[in-house]
Amino acid sequence: MMQTVSISPQRFAAQAMGTAVSWHIDCENEQLAKDAWQIALAEIERCEQMFSTFRPSSEVSRINRGELHLLDAAQEVVEVLDACTWLEHLSRGVFRARRPDGSLDPAGFVKGWAVERAAQKLRDAGLNNWYFGAGGDIQTCGTQISGDKWTVGVVDPHDESRVRCTVDIPVDYAIATSGTSARGMHIWDGTTNALVSPVASFTVIGPQLMWADALATTGFVMGEPGVKWVEETFPGYVAFSLA
Repeated sequence: MMQTVSISPQRFAAQAMGTAVSWHIDCENEQLAKDAWQIALAEIERCEQMFSTFRPSSEVSRINRGELHLLDAAQEVVEVLDACTWLEHLSRGVFRARRPDGSLDPAGFVKGWAVERAAQKLRDAGLNNWYFGAGGDIQTCGTQISGDKWTVGVVDPHDESRVRCTVDIPVDYAIATSGTSARGMHIWDGTTNALVSPVASFTVIGPQLMWADALATTGFVMGEPGVKWVEETFPGYVAFSLA
């Protein structure tokens, strides 16, 4: 007689990067899932130790104080800042990894990058059929137990208690949303150094979370024209904004 393997949804949650981090997985091995969750959180912590502007000991903070030369920083720091420079050029300065005062702050790129790296740890553990999220950024892997795609709700930017719309995410794709509902006005236009909010929120769906996140931030600054810019400049990524 064939034995039936019970697969049940498991959920994990923690605070990291100044936001809520969560993981939902359909898995029969609870201990394996618990161990992988801790490994993923450890990867996020490692990323924060390099990039957090709120930690005086981080490499970015040390660079800003002149205590560490950029070329002496960890290879990941150099790679992230290179990617930010490329996106700054492509967006004609709309995206910037520096604050108006000139200090480094690659937060508009790093969160999605860090979550993508943490999500890879879950794949490395041989786990499938999950979604991993931090704030408005979600990376998916596989499908639900039913075989259906993961469905993600996009919060109403004017009322966080409401879901404005839902999106069926293509298998292994990611979704990222930037806006003002959670943190108020905090995104600045790199070309003017002014805080902006031309739309209420901007969402990008695509194969890599680090780019979906960065493009959501950039598109938000551009406003409605950012939808066309994202989709024409980055094949495989789709975008929409909410007023």
